Amino acid sequence: MQTKYNTISRENINEMVISFYTKILKENNDVAQVFISKLGDDLQSDIWKEHIDILTNFWSMIGLQEEGYMGNPMMAHFNLPLNKEMFSSWLQMFFEIIDSMYEENVGIVFKSRAENIAMNFMRNLGI
Repeated sequence: MQTKYNTISRENINEMVISFYTKILKENNDVAQVFISKLGDDLQSDIWKEHIDILTNFWSMIGLQEEGYMGNPMMAHFNLPLNKEMFSSWLQMFFEIIDSMYEENVGIVFKSRAENIAMNFMRNLGI
């Protein structure tokens, strides 16, 4: 069994992001289909590498208070075929990755923020 991280670093955030999207594509559920329709199914493609960099910057802003993220996550989700079940599935998969990688007292940073993000997105998207 892999030792869980007890600190947050940019490197383990990048590992977390890659692990999360690998899990999404492997699950091949409705959430995966949204990502595949926008980014394809090859995590090694340039478009996926760009997405992974963006999300590494985003979660580094959350976990490390870094200033590398310049996007608007809400705008990226308008006009996508999303529903409440997809957000629930996204959170479940995200929590599984967080729980597998981080000690509980460290992972809570990401989990609590992810729950807030999901709730805000659903509210703002009218879901």
